Amino acid sequence: MKARVIIILAMLVLIGLVGCKKKVDNLPAEETTAAITTYAPLPTFKEVFRVLDQLQVKDISAAIPTTLYKAKQEEVRNAFSLGLLTADATLAAKGRNKARLGDISSQMMNLTTLIGLESEVNQMGADLKSLIEKENWEDLEKALDVHKKRVEDKLWDSENYDNYTLMLMGGWVEAANRVAWLLKQNYAPEKTIVLDQKGTFNSLVGNLKQIKAEHIVNQPEFVASLALVEKVKDIINADKDKTYSLAQLEEIIKLTDQIKAEFQK
Repeated sequence: MKARVIIILAMLVLIGLVGCKKKVDNLPAEETTAAITTYAPLPTFKEVFRVLDQLQVKDISAAIPTTLYKAKQEEVRNAFSLGLLTADATLAAKGRNKARLGDISSQMMNLTTLIGLESEVNQMGADLKSLIEKENWEDLEKALDVHKKRVEDKLWDSENYDNYTLMLMGGWVEAANRVAWLLKQNYAPEKTIVLDQKGTFNSLVGNLKQIKAEHIVNQPEFVASLALVEKVKDIINADKDKTYSLAQLEEIIKLTDQIKAEFQK
């Protein structure tokens, strides 16, 4: 009887060991596991664009930058620029500005090769061109949302967390810049609640600090931009009942302008 119990226990231990091995074999590589636990998925910058629904088309159109954002063709800058221009494209669609949207979408297509998104952005360009010509603004906004998510998912699913973070950084920096600018034009404290994006900016800073690739972290522009994003985060965290003063809006505009300028060096 004792021998039979011992045999059964041995079999259970063996089964347990095999099961553990299968679980280990199914786990991602150590580096991937670390990345998954340290990089946070970031929400869409359209959270802060909710304020646009309260504005007239002509006011939104006035917020579209008059100069098309361009930076040196290089992977880090291309990822940042693509995110920034996606925010500008959303503004142009909401502002019904056909000419500016055409220019922005063309520039976006020039940025894709170095970050492995050529097919995704080229498809977006083809879709947008047709909708722009028809001035189908409602479907344009939907198409931008769909393609933006597709690009972000491609970078995340391919574990390209660095470019994912840089692209989201570009989108959020531009969204905060343009919304702060719009809020400043007709300042009302209660409207500034849309800038209460503490979780996003805390996660963004956390993601940026996880980037270890030498070709990114060794760039002085990246180091300077990280410090500036931290300052923006500190302002966002220094709200008063989830609202922001006119001085804080002006500081957000100044800091985000500086970040954009850093990536153009």
